Amino acid sequence: MDENTQSWVDLIIKRSGNCKFKSRTCCIYNIKSISPDNIQDQLCPCGRMIRLHSSTGDSLETAEAKRGNTKFKHPNEFLEGNKHSVAVPVNVFGTLQPSGCKYLRLDVRLPMKDLFQLILEDCGGQKPALILSVYGGAKYFTMTEQLEKEFIRGVIDAATMANAWILTTGINNGVSKLVGEGISHYSLLREYPNKVKCIGMTMWGTINENTRLELKSASCINPPLKCERQIPKDVGEDREAIERNHTHCILFDSGKLHDYLSDSQRHHFVTEACKDTDNGHTCYAVTIIVEGGVHSLEVLRHDIEGKRPIVLIQGSGRLADVLAMLIEQTSNSDRNQYWKPSSEEIEQALERFYPNLNFSEVSSAVKQIQKILTQENRHLLHVFSLHRDKNVAETIFKAIFTVTQKKTELEYNQKDKNESLEQEQQRRTGEDKLVDLALEWNYFDGVLPILQARQNERINNKKDFIQVNTC
Repeated sequence: MDENTQSWVDLIIKRSGNCKFKSRTCCIYNIKSISPDNIQDQLCPCGRMIRLHSSTGDSLETAEAKRGNTKFKHPNEFLEGNKHSVAVPVNVFGTLQPSGCKYLRLDVRLPMKDLFQLILEDCGGQKPALILSVYGGAKYFTMTEQLEKEFIRGVIDAATMANAWILTTGINNGVSKLVGEGISHYSLLREYPNKVKCIGMTMWGTINENTRLELKSASCINPPLKCERQIPKDVGEDREAIERNHTHCILFDSGKLHDYLSDSQRHHFVTEACKDTDNGHTCYAVTIIVEGGVHSLEVLRHDIEGKRPIVLIQGSGRLADVLAMLIEQTSNSDRNQYWKPSSEEIEQALERFYPNLNFSEVSSAVKQIQKILTQENRHLLHVFSLHRDKNVAETIFKAIFTVTQKKTELEYNQKDKNESLEQEQQRRTGEDKLVDLALEWNYFDGVLPILQARQNERINNKKDFIQVNTC
């Protein structure tokens, strides 16, 4: 076992006494349960065969009997919450070789503060200056070769220059596969590459059974886990494998197989990273949407709520192109005046890129897009166009800069005219960090507005000084 593997394992074992640091499994049946009526492969609502549960506690039937329920009937569907699942010790974790991908199966309810601290410790305590959430296309994801190369080059350049952590769904298809393979390719080309931190977040129930068995068998736990298929052998699976070029793969577990992760975990993880301001640290966050289904609107909604900038990759397809087209249709040429798209305009865009949506899906998407494209949110939305913009990395930084300046402007307009010296210093410190980052990224267009504002401020202060001394 190499040093890095031992470190990851030790960090997890160290948390074994934490009552929140758990995994989760179904408790409708338990390890002693047998299939009724000699049907060996009969399934539990959680998706496992009844006879192959791992819970060592009371089954649901036993628990109900202890409560005096003599008319218990086994459920036909799996319920979220504590009724059909139970927290259990973490027992699936380790490092996959030769890629070095560190994986961990965790309770879906784990506070994201705890997960952030775990990964931060594994990164030697080096805090990220930027969180790049790269989300969107999955199985049917396609881009032109030119756009694909520019996208991945820009993301990795931004990540390495700004000490960023990249977040994806961590599965081996679509945009997360593109990012993972891009990182691997980048590492081979650069002689002394900065190790790009790329964290995949998905559900234990999303990945296929073969991957689950592999992760169990490779886990660093004693005694070793019993590795046996929990779904029938004749069940065809179109589930996912994990993308192994990620540095970390976090597999959340609700106790149910064939489950998909909402955006809540990513959203709260990013929030935790950006809340960490100890010792003057600042972490920015940008979400990049590449293609994407209508379910990706949840990602945008969370980022809008968090006032985090969003970059849409125009030409990547579906959601990214729907929003990019609507932004262009409802903006002037200078992108400083906006108007709300009509329901008809949104429906036409959806029909063009999603011809198979049903009425309910269209209606829901229209309402969500209308909320996203309100005037007060437009400064959060940025479109990268391959034929117009210099590169993706610059667009990412421009998005950060625009949103940060807008926030500063709003705070300045709302503050008392007699700004305290401490508030002034905080504002200047924030601007200094942006200037440093702009210079590091060679984004000189971002430096100029701050320098111009400071020059104007000095001129005004000088005028005020002259007026006071001539009175």
